[in-house]
Parts: sequence; C-alpha cells; structure tokens
Amino acid sequence: MGRLRPVCGSTSSAPLVALVASLSVSLAACGGDDGGAEGMDPQPEAPLCSFPEPGPRPEVALPNVTNTEEYTLELDLWGVSNVGADALATTEGLQDALDWAAEQNIGKFIVPPGEYLIGKEGTSNYWAGIVLPSNMVFELDDAVLRMDANDRWNYCIVAVRGAQDVVIRGGEIVGDRDEHVYEGGGAHDEGHAICVEGNSERILIEDTVLREVTGDGVLIVGSGDEGNSCFDIVVRNSEIHHNRRQGVSIVGGVRVLIEDNEIHHISGTSPQFGIDVESLSFRSADILIRNNHFNQNQGGDLVNTDGTNLWFEDNVCDQTGLEEHQSDGPIVHWGKSDQVVRGNTIIVTVGSSNGQWGLIGYSANDPDREGFGLRGGNVQPNYFEDNTFIGGGMHLAKTSGFVVRNNVIEDGTMLGYNVECVRIEDNDVTRESEVYKFRNVAGESFGNIKNGEPVEFLMADDSPYTNSPPSQW
Repeated sequence: MGRLRPVCGSTSSAPLVALVASLSVSLAACGGDDGGAEGMDPQPEAPLCSFPEPGPRPEVALPNVTNTEEYTLELDLWGVSNVGADALATTEGLQDALDWAAEQNIGKFIVPPGEYLIGKEGTSNYWAGIVLPSNMVFELDDAVLRMDANDRWNYCIVAVRGAQDVVIRGGEIVGDRDEHVYEGGGAHDEGHAICVEGNSERILIEDTVLREVTGDGVLIVGSGDEGNSCFDIVVRNSEIHHNRRQGVSIVGGVRVLIEDNEIHHISGTSPQFGIDVESLSFRSADILIRNNHFNQNQGGDLVNTDGTNLWFEDNVCDQTGLEEHQSDGPIVHWGKSDQVVRGNTIIVTVGSSNGQWGLIGYSANDPDREGFGLRGGNVQPNYFEDNTFIGGGMHLAKTSGFVVRNNVIEDGTMLGYNVECVRIEDNDVTRESEVYKFRNVAGESFGNIKNGEPVEFLMADDSPYTNSPPSQW
C-alpha cells in the first residue's frame, strides 16, 4: 500500500510496499525558469479546455438477506468461550456454527455478549479468523471479537470472501496490535479487522467498532488475474480507530459508500490514512465518502491514487491534537484520479511535510495517458467547491482539469503551479501574506476575493498567468 511522492519529485512511482514515510521536499524545489509553461501552449491537435459536469453521485445497493430465521449462538453446544479463552476451540466452534447456520438457511446469526478470542494456524504468513457465508446478518450483541496474539504479518479477524448479501453489525472487532510479535520479517501491516475480498457483492458493515489491528479496520480488495473488484460495499455508523496502517483501504471496490463514521488516531506504519484508495491491478470507481469525522490520522485523512468518480462530501478533517505534522494529508489526490470534493471542513494545525496545506495534488504528467486537458491529465475534471479551509490552503501543481469555486480559506494560501484547464471562481481567501500564489496557470478566473476585496487574475487557455515568480518560492 501507498505510492505517495513529493509534489515536485520524480514522476516514477515508489514500490507499493515502500511508502516514503516522510516527505521533506520544500516548495522551493518547484522553482526554475519563469520563461513559459513547458508545453502549456495549446497545440493544433489538442482539445480546447472544457468543464463537463462531474459523473453521477454514486449509488450503492444494500444487502438483500432473504432468509428470515434467527439463531443465537449456543456456547456449550459448539464449545465456544465468551470469556476470552481458548482461541482455537472458540474459532473452530464459531466457524462450525456459522457453516451449520448457512446450511439451515439461517438469516440472522447472533453472537451473545462476551469476549471471544479469535485466531488459529493458517499458513506461515497468515493467522486465520472466521469466514462469513453469504445471505446472512452477523450480529454482535455487545460482543467483542479479539484477535489472539500472533507473529504473522497477515490476518483477517472476520473475512468475507466471494460472498453476497452479508451484514456485519454491532459489537467490537479488536486486533492484537499491542501484543503482536513483530518478528520474522515482513512489515506486519496486513492484519485487518474485516476483509472484504474476492468479488464480494452487497456487503454492509455498520454500528461496530474496529480498532487496534496491525493493518486496516476494513480492507476491500479484489482478487484474481482478471482484476475482479468488490461491488456495493457500505461502511457506516462505525468507529474505526487506533489501527496501525489504515482506517479503510479500497484496493478494488466499485460502488462503495463510507458514511457517518468516526475515523481517528490511525498511526504506526505507512500510509496511515483514514481512507486510502489504491487499486493495484483492480478497479476502484463510484465511491461516495460523506459525513465522516476524521481526526488525528498521522498520514492524512483521504488519499485517492487512482479512484474515479470519487465524491468526498460534508466531512470534517481535523488535525487538532496531532503533535507532529501529517506525512501527507489531510486530502491528497493523484493525477490519474478524479473526484468531487465538496462541502468539507478542513482544519489544519500542524500541517504536513509538504507545508500548511489542507488539499494537495500530485503531478498528472504522464506521457502515456490520453484524455482531458492539454497535458493529457484527467479524463474528468476535478471539482473542489464549497469547502472551508482553516489554517491551511490548497495546492495544485503540474496537472490539468479543475473547477475550484466557492471555497473559503482562512489563514491559508491558494497555490497553483504549471496548472492548465482550471476555472477559479468565487473563492474567498484571507491571509496577511501569500494569499494567491500562481505560476504558469492557464484557464479562466472570476469573482474571487482577497482579504475582503475583489481580485482579478488575467489568465486564458493560451496565456498562462503568473503573479509569483520563482524568487518568491
């Protein structure tokens, strides 16, 4: 997981398992001659800049569990302990009960109150948990599933593998982060509370606590040589916190909804984001992330490396309480992604290793990519609108295809460097100095406010605008 790189660094990707833990490149590295925009002048065969509407707001289907009969786990019958003892017997007994319930067409499987120690030998790399069948509600009635301490770099406490119509509801699913044996090689960053894998469809996770795992609270990952993704995955009304790698990772998810969650205190091993969209050989698209509260996530709150038609709406991203700067956040997008970032509140206190930015984008310079924009950037433009930034600003660099409008930036800067096909409209930026910093920015601009007064930027598609020469960077 994690391919993040400095804004002005090399365009070659770092290995996926070797995220740069600390990005220390300064903005000064973006400097150079002020004698043009390096290919920003339109060519005769290039398309003119245009701003099509974003894709449709994603709609996600919920599970349809057709079986109606309920069953409450009988501890003695299945040899299951609910006092945090005998992980092997508890894991095997719980799995046997789930398999039996599926054969009996049980629609709701209820785990009674108590603490259940989960984990048994899987492989040399994997410590096994339980696997849920299709067409079932798995309900934790004030129950805690806790991973047995182990030395494997990979585990899933609860796994959904190639299943359909599954609900996971209530209780807590807790990892072995503090007791884990971090020896024997490997990053030990693939221990997850819930794994949704293998082309699973219509999966709902709600009203649960997912915490203290060595990897992610939720991992959504495709499978197979053909790059099969998971479809219609919902994570809502949950608290996801103190996980070592990630809150939620989307590694091949189409039609994903993440809403009304508290995602906080993610730290320990990179990338350390609240939500990371990074598809590897799979596809991630049509993702709606709304009404979540992010706080004190050491990497950042959202990174979108390659997801398309991602909507990030009405969230709060808050650095308050962090003692060290975030490595990259709060919001990061890569050049091969497109998103609508709308109506969010971003509170920047300590900033990131890139500076005091609430939103930052990585270069879309890719000679092999065809599509929207004169430089071959995004197929769809990015929409950043109606957001409030407090203590940090917006950083747009070496890319194309943006609509930036109706944002309020308090004590922060709006910066653009070698950006084309951009519409900068009705933004209100307040700061004592360095309010708008533009170098080689092409597109159109109107209605913007600087410290309470109207301000004009005389830019055009074929006439890049600069008000901040390299000497000021």
